Amino acid sequence: MRKQTRDEAIWRFLGYTFVLLVTLLMVVPIYWIIVASTLPEQAFLSAGTDIQLFPGSNFFANLEALQARESVDFIQSIWNSVFIAIVYTLLSLVLCSMGGFAFAKYEFRFKEPIFYAILATLTLPIQLLVIPLFLLISQMGLTNSYWAIILPWAANPLGIFLMRQNMKQIPDALLESARIDGATEFQLYYRIALPTMKSSLAALAIVLFLFQWNLFLFPLVVLNQGKYTIPVAINELVGAQRVYYDQIMVAAALSIIPLFLVFLFLQRHFVSGILAGSVKE
Repeated sequence: MRKQTRDEAIWRFLGYTFVLLVTLLMVVPIYWIIVASTLPEQAFLSAGTDIQLFPGSNFFANLEALQARESVDFIQSIWNSVFIAIVYTLLSLVLCSMGGFAFAKYEFRFKEPIFYAILATLTLPIQLLVIPLFLLISQMGLTNSYWAIILPWAANPLGIFLMRQNMKQIPDALLESARIDGATEFQLYYRIALPTMKSSLAALAIVLFLFQWNLFLFPLVVLNQGKYTIPVAINELVGAQRVYYDQIMVAAALSIIPLFLVFLFLQRHFVSGILAGSVKE
């Protein structure tokens, strides 16, 4: 009995130590970005030999230098990223939930091959899709527009997969009862399926928002100056002759705020949404 208690204490200690290490690995880089954004450039460059642990007082000076740049309108790039990420997330949630509902609750020809073909697109790297998608967007006349970034990724295959797995949990008998009561197929989706998927939709919304927020290569190809998103705008601060580290750190620190707000708003549903569909009845 005493040996079992000692083993449990050791495993509990190892577990807490592992969680603490992982937390430090996640938090320290973010804290360092915030600290670096408040330091003068020289202090930032000397941080390799003289580690700065506490924030300085140069944040607004660095922000003013960032805003004074003619080649990058960073406030506009924040608005571009926020607008694109919100519209993309909402549109993708609708398409993914509809696709997941169809694959989970309807029978049609070639259902399984179509689903696995959609799933197989997850293996294609974005770099491989850039040129074909650019040609398609160009033929549609959508280059240098918000829709050029939103439409190609709107039907996210990972989202369809997650929604299909979660909507399989909706009892077929419940849908049949609603049909008998006169509900249309769209009402089954809108009034029965969606309300039961709130947690899963919230978790998927975070994943989709992060995906669009961090997208870099395709926006770099199809957008011109003035429509740049945050990753592309930050890349403009890396010049051939000089890297503006102080301005990069300010831009990176500000770019964290919308992500933090989205996660704070949806975190209550995130864990339950991720776990939904993982239990097989």
